[in-house]
Amino acid sequence: MNARQEFWPTGQMGNKLIDNEIFYCEPLLADEENLRLIQKFHVSAETGLGLEMYLKRQAVSDEMAHEARTYLVKDNVSNEIVGYFSLKTGLVASRKKWTVFQVEIDSLPAVELANFAVNSTYKAAHKEQKGIGSIIFLDFVLPTIKMAAERVGICIIYIFALPYSNLIKYYETLNFRRLGKAEEAFIHRNYKPRYDEGCIFMSRPLYTQD
Repeated sequence: MNARQEFWPTGQMGNKLIDNEIFYCEPLLADEENLRLIQKFHVSAETGLGLEMYLKRQAVSDEMAHEARTYLVKDNVSNEIVGYFSLKTGLVASRKKWTVFQVEIDSLPAVELANFAVNSTYKAAHKEQKGIGSIIFLDFVLPTIKMAAERVGICIIYIFALPYSNLIKYYETLNFRRLGKAEEAFIHRNYKPRYDEGCIFMSRPLYTQD
């Protein structure tokens, strides 16, 4: 049994998970050809190098370890990779209460949008396609999480965004918001992974008026 058969049994491999008129989405290991295609994925912004390297070097091992699920968004006609995103489960601290000996935390069930990037090579070759990142989020990321929410409790999506003002503003257009200073400091101190050092926690409800 190969890697993709472990996750996608015969009859399901290569099926489109979700599609719209322009793009479709499939799991990383749905097609063996994906392992070759991801090596051509490129993020032109210097700040996106980590996202490019994750897809090329780490995504498959995280799949095998059940630590994250990565999805490729492709062009319906050419099958080029348009972008990708990775999801993993998590929680968001909703309230904290000090007792004599400890801090008690309430939490909300959540999904982390751990990686999210558009293929700069595709974007440069298809200048007619506008707003690719927003399309991927609204048409593929949200529906994928909502499918999971039909089976397990999920009410929050969160990210650790790179600390650049234009990127923060972009995520705000997708209804992500920063916490207040005290709450943000608490999350960063207690929940932020080491590999997200310097990033900023942002979250949004799963169900909003998008």
